[in-house]
Amino acid sequence: MENDHTIKVTEKQSIIKLRLGQGLFCNELIDYWHGCAISQCPLTWMLIASHIKPWRDSDNKERLDPYNGLLLLPNYDKLFDLGYITFNQKGQLLCSRLIDKFDRKTLGLSGELHLTKLEKPHLKYLKYHNENCFLL
Repeated sequence: MENDHTIKVTEKQSIIKLRLGQGLFCNELIDYWHGCAISQCPLTWMLIASHIKPWRDSDNKERLDPYNGLLLLPNYDKLFDLGYITFNQKGQLLCSRLIDKFDRKTLGLSGELHLTKLEKPHLKYLKYHNENCFLL
């Protein structure tokens, strides 16, 4: 990318800063969660740093705020990112009605799943996800 002359210098700098910010965000989530935010799986090399309030809807401060992030196994990340699961204000998993009983069982989405921890700064982001991303 640094040698790509089709991209303006300011665009290159912005892209590099974004990538560095994403790495910082991921590292902060690893330090905070110490594994998957749901299952506690400690294999951080396979976990995904997921924004609660999506990147596209967040301002620069929110994009790097570790309270706007969950460290998730890929299956949870995909479901969360697409709005098929979310979490209530107590951290309990909520499933969209678009996932039927059989698929919930296949995916291991039981009513007992919840975030391993939840702090007040998470709540505004979860509220946003519930109201704007979650597929009822």
